[in-house]
Amino acid sequence: MDQTQGVSEKLDAVKLLKFIVKWRKQLIITGAGALFVSFLFTLPQVMTPMYKAVTVVYPVNLQAYSKETPTEQMVQLLHSEEVREQLIQAFDLYRHYDIDSTGKYPRFEMMKRLEENISISKTEFESIEINIIDKDPVRAAAMCDSLLHYVDQKAISLVRIRANEVLTIVRNQMLEKKAEVDSLENAIKKIRSTYGITDFENMVEGFSREYFRSLSSGGANSRMETVRKNMEDHGGEYVFLKEMLWKVRGQYSDYKLKYEQTLTDTRKMVEFHNTVTKAVPPERKDSPKRTLIMLVFTFSVVFLAILVIIYQEHFKKRFDQEIIS
Repeated sequence: MDQTQGVSEKLDAVKLLKFIVKWRKQLIITGAGALFVSFLFTLPQVMTPMYKAVTVVYPVNLQAYSKETPTEQMVQLLHSEEVREQLIQAFDLYRHYDIDSTGKYPRFEMMKRLEENISISKTEFESIEINIIDKDPVRAAAMCDSLLHYVDQKAISLVRIRANEVLTIVRNQMLEKKAEVDSLENAIKKIRSTYGITDFENMVEGFSREYFRSLSSGGANSRMETVRKNMEDHGGEYVFLKEMLWKVRGQYSDYKLKYEQTLTDTRKMVEFHNTVTKAVPPERKDSPKRTLIMLVFTFSVVFLAILVIIYQEHFKKRFDQEIIS
């Protein structure tokens, strides 16, 4: 008899089904009521529809600063606070998001809202997908385009800062080489004007022929001896200075070319992304998922009602019996 009573006290599927059948009207009413409430709760007048604009881009023309990839570098730029500040100012987001700019933590609230509404992620193909959610579909698409525009501005500013630093260094190096070129040229001019050495290699060949011819015919004159002595004393110096001048001129030309290229970097206007998918105003809302919310809410209420029925029909009776006994 105890075993039979123990079995009867167990809550099995058959008993649960009997409870549901017994309380079916109440459950149907409860489910219908929950469905109606969730329907009202998810109306656009209550839950504001949110639209998601999507754009996909590839980074280009970015200069490496470390081991990061161009994609990782652009993601960093997209998360830049300077870029987001420009976005906030351009779209008056404090007013748009109903954030009191004179409140206690307005910036914290704004950045938190942007983190919720702006999603930036790398794709498996090393492109970047940007999702922006807003209650205005046109604004969402415009914010995508503006975000990329401000990233381009930030990237070009970084390029120009770096280029100006390099420009200063290269310019100093170029001026040093120019001063060295001028010094060598002046030294060569002095040798030419003082000692008459203008083209040492050709002079040696011609002078040697005339000098030995003079020796064979009776001896060289004093003028030829002076030229010979000047060539012996300063010819080597002239050749050395000329070779150094050729080398330094080459270095100066390299620095000048690099200077001109760097100067171009400080002035150029380029984009740093290629658009794969352009953001367009979405036609359908992204959230809330009205059907899903209604189903989950209705199911939760009905499930809670079943738990109440189980307690009322099964556990409460057992507790009452135990108290009486």
